[in-house]
Amino acid sequence: MRQKRLFNRKFGVWSLILVAMFLLSACSRPEHFLKDPAYRLLVHRQFQKRAELARGRQQELFSVLKGLNLAEREAMEFLYAFMPLSDLANLDGQYFLEQVRTAFQARQYFSWGRDIPDDIFRHFVLPYRVNNENPDRARQVFFEELKDRIKGLDMYRAALEVNHWCHEKVTYRSTDERTSAPLDTVKTAFGRCGEETTFTVAALRAVSLPARQVYTPRWAHTDDNHAWVEVWVNGRWYYLGACEPEPELNRGWFTGPAKRAMMVHTTVFGPYRGPEEILQKTDLYTRINQLPMYAPTARLTVEVRNTRGEVVPGASVEFCLYNYAEFYPVVSQVSDERGQASVITGLGDLLILAYKDNLVAWQKVTAGATDRLVLTLTEPDFSERQVDLDIIPPVARAVESADPAGVEENNRRLRLEDIIRTTYESTFINKDIATIFAREKGLPEDLTWKYLEASRGNWPEIIEFLYQLKPEEFSRGLGLLAAVTAKDLRDTPAEVLLHHLRETPARDEKLDEPTYLNYVLSPRIGRELLSPWRNYIKEKFSQPEKEEFKKNPEKIASWIQSHIQLDDSNYYQVPLLPQGLLQLGRADVYSMKILFVAIARSLGIPARIDRATGRACYLSDGQWKEVYFGQESDRPESPAKSRLSLKYEPVAGLPRPSYYSHFTLARFSQGKYRTLDYENEPALNSFPCELQVDPGHYLLISGNRQPDGSVLCRLKFFRVDPGKAREVSFTLRTSLQEPEVFGQFLPEAEVYDLKSQSGLKLSTLTASRSFILLLIEPDREPSQHLMGEILALSDQLAGWPGLVVAVARDSLPAGFEPTRYKALPPAARLVYDIQGHISGRLLQALGKEPAGLPVALACRADGSIIFYSEGYRIGTGEQLVRMLHWLK
Repeated sequence: MRQKRLFNRKFGVWSLILVAMFLLSACSRPEHFLKDPAYRLLVHRQFQKRAELARGRQQELFSVLKGLNLAEREAMEFLYAFMPLSDLANLDGQYFLEQVRTAFQARQYFSWGRDIPDDIFRHFVLPYRVNNENPDRARQVFFEELKDRIKGLDMYRAALEVNHWCHEKVTYRSTDERTSAPLDTVKTAFGRCGEETTFTVAALRAVSLPARQVYTPRWAHTDDNHAWVEVWVNGRWYYLGACEPEPELNRGWFTGPAKRAMMVHTTVFGPYRGPEEILQKTDLYTRINQLPMYAPTARLTVEVRNTRGEVVPGASVEFCLYNYAEFYPVVSQVSDERGQASVITGLGDLLILAYKDNLVAWQKVTAGATDRLVLTLTEPDFSERQVDLDIIPPVARAVESADPAGVEENNRRLRLEDIIRTTYESTFINKDIATIFAREKGLPEDLTWKYLEASRGNWPEIIEFLYQLKPEEFSRGLGLLAAVTAKDLRDTPAEVLLHHLRETPARDEKLDEPTYLNYVLSPRIGRELLSPWRNYIKEKFSQPEKEEFKKNPEKIASWIQSHIQLDDSNYYQVPLLPQGLLQLGRADVYSMKILFVAIARSLGIPARIDRATGRACYLSDGQWKEVYFGQESDRPESPAKSRLSLKYEPVAGLPRPSYYSHFTLARFSQGKYRTLDYENEPALNSFPCELQVDPGHYLLISGNRQPDGSVLCRLKFFRVDPGKAREVSFTLRTSLQEPEVFGQFLPEAEVYDLKSQSGLKLSTLTASRSFILLLIEPDREPSQHLMGEILALSDQLAGWPGLVVAVARDSLPAGFEPTRYKALPPAARLVYDIQGHISGRLLQALGKEPAGLPVALACRADGSIIFYSEGYRIGTGEQLVRMLHWLK
């Protein structure tokens, strides 16, 4: 018995030792970041492919992998495996390692980190890139600034608080197409919606809150698009307006418009296996459909057949939405083995286009009314004809009101946040200091202040650039600043500008000054981030090569074609910078064009990317000559241009048509009509106008958007022959209906008039005249769009005897600049609603609360409302101008 007890005691001791040893070995065993073995193998194999592809930058990218622990190594492999080509060319391994380590640190720091599923963390926290910005080190900066502010909050409150912090830093203002990096957006203190969302997603990810930027690529009921943010909280996705805090999640000014959307999507880093509909899946990314979260939907299936009735796999199928006077593909797919492409979309009109092997088919369809469409591919119909289409968007739907108490508290915070942001803006250089600097330096005072003011928070870099200028460099230095964009002034370091100033060849006496400044000296080529590439390029080529290039710039294109491999894996379309491109030895077509221009300018050859055609060009004997790269197969039948004359037949009550707002021009190429980019083309400022175009088959699309968001559209097909002149006339379709009366608005509310600096009745201002009433939130994106349109239409409003009244719903926000509205017509007034009664008057007049601001009314002198618009809608200003005919 004693022996048995002794055995049991020894066995128990050994059991404890074995368990302890097992636990110790388990604790010391390296932990996988990619826990699913099959997924881990998929990632590793894809990493090996990308590593081989990027062997030209082996040291810069992969030397950091030595000595990493298992989780870090797998996270790095995940990033390398699926990043776009631009990041392999433009960034380095140390950057990616810092991103991984800070992401892991934040996950450990916050209590919710342990509750985030691995796949959600992998796809929506770890990725350093949000969309098409140039990545920076915002994750590290934002984590340090936010970690103590939100440490004690739950995920829901933390997400709201991060958005309040974002609003302290950034507000909305329209900018150009190049997306600023998050830190540059903070430095500037404003950005468009794509920049606000990039910044906000970066901030949320920095504190381990899973987030993604979502887009409606184009609205159905109005021109333009919009982006907002989704954040993952406690097992589900919510949405919010970036830098536009609301009292709760799943609220935003865009809630109403989103109910009319035809598509909402996002691009997910890597192979994603979530519950959302997959729109497109590649080796590198997954594009998913989030529309069902926002709007009523229906599935639309398109089947592609040939003339024999056989299904056609591999055909391109585009689901196109009318917007900006073109049919924009909101979804692009390839037909499967059954000849089918299918998508969940909104309940409105689409134009479906299918094409393959120079065969094509298209048809307008109403999603929801039709669930299946068969398209038969045939030879393109190039006959000269016109086709009228009525495009109907989804209907407007009601939005639930927010809790008034929560709204008031939120508004109080917004006002404080405006003050914080404007306090930061007050640290920017002022005119007095800029003038003193200019005088001491001997620079022109007006130009010095112009560029320093435009540089916003980047003013120390621009003043450093100016300070470094030698007297003999003054003219070229100021010319360089004139040649770059306003955004370049806001985010370019002084050393980059100085590099281009001092490494550019002197102007050839045969070259005029504007051409030299814009197409030789300027570092701005396309939508790339400015970088110092001239020295690297000059050292890359031998002297004989450079001399050959200067004699015949076509040889630059030939060198690129033979030394740079075409690669279409640059899915965010961020351009590869010239130095990284040359090191990598691979590029997409657009980046090749940038490289061509960079090499040419480095050698003193004027070069550019043509805005209308998108082709790379160089100047020779006073003529711009085009070069072609990669798969570009849209070469014209003849190198000689043809003359196209466009004539507009005016319509009473409609403004002169403008490009993208009312019409576009497209040329048939590679199976479809592709829009030419003539935005800001001076020739189109009046009609008739003349354009130099390639010969070929053309489509002129015109559209007249109605107050309900529908469009009276016309397609006009015609041909331009080589070397011949062609005249084409067009007009806008019209509706002959007299406007309906929506209700009666009596302007009795008390307002504070900024012009007279006094309180008075609104009726005193209108004084028995017809009037346009705009109820706005001056610091919100939709209202800024509307006021921008009114400013642009001031000339047309100036001769009207009525009154335009812009009413802020309550006191004006901190930092509000009345000077931004100084171009309003003389009869216009900016006021704010002292007692908040105007919304009540609207409820009385219309029988309903406005779904969202801004609200625009056109009222006759007796108060009858003949035009009413609420919420976000591009083109409202033009609709109001059309009403002037009925307001006499």
